Amino acid sequence: MTPALGALRRLLCLAPVPAGQSPAFLRDRLIVLPLLTVIAFGSLSLAYGDVHGDSSRIADRTGPALVELTRAEVALDQAQKEADSVLQGPELIGLGQTYPTLITRATQNLNEAAQSPALSAAQRQGLQVVSGLVVDYNGYIGTADRNRDDPTLKKAYLSYALSMLCETTDGTGGTDGTGGTGGTDGTGSTGSTGGAGTPAGCADRTVRGYEATTIQDRIGSLERSLRADLDHEAGWGTGPVILAAVACAAYALLAVGLFRTLTFLKARFRLLSLPLAATVLPLLAVPVLVLGTVQVQHGQAAVRRIADGELARVSSAAPAVQLSRTAGTAAAPGSIDELQQRIAGAMRRAHCAGWAAVTGFILPAGLFGAAVTGWALLAYRRDYVRVPRREDFQ
Repeated sequence: MTPALGALRRLLCLAPVPAGQSPAFLRDRLIVLPLLTVIAFGSLSLAYGDVHGDSSRIADRTGPALVELTRAEVALDQAQKEADSVLQGPELIGLGQTYPTLITRATQNLNEAAQSPALSAAQRQGLQVVSGLVVDYNGYIGTADRNRDDPTLKKAYLSYALSMLCETTDGTGGTDGTGGTGGTDGTGSTGSTGGAGTPAGCADRTVRGYEATTIQDRIGSLERSLRADLDHEAGWGTGPVILAAVACAAYALLAVGLFRTLTFLKARFRLLSLPLAATVLPLLAVPVLVLGTVQVQHGQAAVRRIADGELARVSSAAPAVQLSRTAGTAAAPGSIDELQQRIAGAMRRAHCAGWAAVTGFILPAGLFGAAVTGWALLAYRRDYVRVPRREDFQ
């Protein structure tokens, strides 16, 4: 065995203690055990705080922002259907109260999402553009309503509004390829009005990224961006995994070192060290913290499944989706309220807030344990050095 490997085994408490090496053993323990304590608890604190910080962001930021964007998307879809059914119907009547209520609700949802800390500066700027487009869209619908006695103007303004809302398709299912954003960003163009008396409609949403110009495409792009953030937050992440591995290795070495040190003191000094025995107690809480972290991560994964699955499919079933429920009634299955309750329930069942409250105590507990260990070993080593040798009595 090489000298370097032997020294490493000695420092890691893995080598037996030869006779006459008690001072060197105590000196090594005085350095290694406090250092391992700080490394173990420090790594655990960082990994634990990262995971539970992600839970807080999911529960308070990313999840609610996604729900608000979905509400806005569904409200706009239903507002367009309400405008079509009223203004293209056989009776020349006004929009009534349903359409303004849906537009107001969509605007409020967009404002709520814009105020969320989950959004980056670029995402917030994109949402501001969407809010401006909704204002222009509502203006075109209002103009069509005011010109409902003129079929040509009414149809033209409805077509302008639809091309701002989504990529349009004619009655045969083909897209016209000209859907634009209208007057807010200056890049919009009008869509076709459909063919042969068949009203135009929204095409499948295939436009992504910087090519997104319509309201629906922009909201969809923001939702995909937030879902990517949620996927990152709900995953373990490289950093926490590395820190957890370091913490596990340090805890294992610390447990071995404390056990061997307590055994050494008992055998050589006939001493049961209560301070060192007390430093073992925080180690017993580590499995509990690991179980809590796994439980919280399962809650995060449940939220991710809801956001990537049912919440992402909600907009495709907009006519059957309830935006909000009447007070005192249960949320209907498949409604946004019901999905929001399931998201909140998944995080609540994981006891995220309770586990997160422990984060601030992990590192102080480690520092206190390191201080107690160092103080006790320093006192034992000092007392051992002061013990007179047999030759001094002769």
